[in-house]
Amino acid sequence: MNKADPLENLGNDDSLNTEIPPAPDNYEFGYPLVSKRSEEDLKKFGLNMVEDYRDFKRELLSWLATYGKNPEKHEGLAETTLESTHYKLETVFRWLWRYESQYTTRFTPEHANKFIRVLDQSDGMIDSTVLHHAKDIQRYFRFSNYVRGTEYEWEVEIELSQSNGDERDYLRRSAFEPLYQAALDHSSVKGYHSVSPEERSELKTFVAQRLGIPKEKVGPDEFKQANSWKYPSMISVTLDTGLRPIEVGRAKVSWVNLEDNELNIPKEESTKNEAHWNCAIKKRTAKTLRRWLDERASLEKYNGREELWLTQKSSQYGSKSCNALLHRVIDNGDVPIPEHRDISWYSIRHGVATYWANHVGPHHAKEQLRHKSLNTTMKYLHSDAETRNSAVEQIW
Repeated sequence: MNKADPLENLGNDDSLNTEIPPAPDNYEFGYPLVSKRSEEDLKKFGLNMVEDYRDFKRELLSWLATYGKNPEKHEGLAETTLESTHYKLETVFRWLWRYESQYTTRFTPEHANKFIRVLDQSDGMIDSTVLHHAKDIQRYFRFSNYVRGTEYEWEVEIELSQSNGDERDYLRRSAFEPLYQAALDHSSVKGYHSVSPEERSELKTFVAQRLGIPKEKVGPDEFKQANSWKYPSMISVTLDTGLRPIEVGRAKVSWVNLEDNELNIPKEESTKNEAHWNCAIKKRTAKTLRRWLDERASLEKYNGREELWLTQKSSQYGSKSCNALLHRVIDNGDVPIPEHRDISWYSIRHGVATYWANHVGPHHAKEQLRHKSLNTTMKYLHSDAETRNSAVEQIW
């Protein structure tokens, strides 16, 4: 008996609606939209502000309840998550009014950076709590981008560990080698004449997409051109040095020191502009970088540019483009990451910092990860799963 073709009931791409309709405004909340503390603060600016803010919170929370988890799939936040997000955002906006000395609902990435720094420096504030606030701020920015048309991109700038029993969001050492292998596989294409005509046709489609050219123009030379050391070099350098997304974008060819197997970052070009950093890279990474530099020299878009890596659109890398790259590599590889883990480019940095702090030493970790303060490094000095698993095997 033939099974039904699952494609029969699907429409074509032209019928897909990418627009997200407005969230319903009749969502019922089991808690006040404006907390007592917020109401007291707002009354100092005027009674009308209370009602305006209540309208804003209804729109925001209704949208998060409908689309907050995944807008494209029309998936909203769970009720408990929505309520937790609501109260954390109350704290965020109360801080905003005090900071601006006026009522406003315009909260920007610049505000977010300042708020997170204040929160992180507060007495008794643990990293996991700061991270939860950051996650809720990102939910607000998602709402703002979809509903208000902003184009906010934001990730936490300061160093925060998952040290309070929460180890979900850093990349484990067991995934380091598989991640590099996945980048290598993703960037490699078989030889034009070494595959069957059927497989060659499939690969032509892939090569055409990678190079941005028509499929009919793909030949043996294009197959060779589609092989690249760009992604493997980006991943391997980050696995060695824990590059932040902003550092991936700022990295220059002049930083690469293949003679000493180092990445030399001048003080004036470092993220915090605080020190000259000499970060060690492994021999394998140095070889990968050498191959990438040779390849880079042959690419026209790098003519006159100092950046070590550029995106396909010839722009500098940032959080969004680094995360997109990472997800493509992971999706096409065999990287041991549990499905429930939320992995970003910063997860690599956090994983590298955790390994260096726990297995090499905090002072070496501070220099390799370019931390201003040893206190930042010490946040990564905690009981990780790898250490516990090793210890339990040796205890008796």
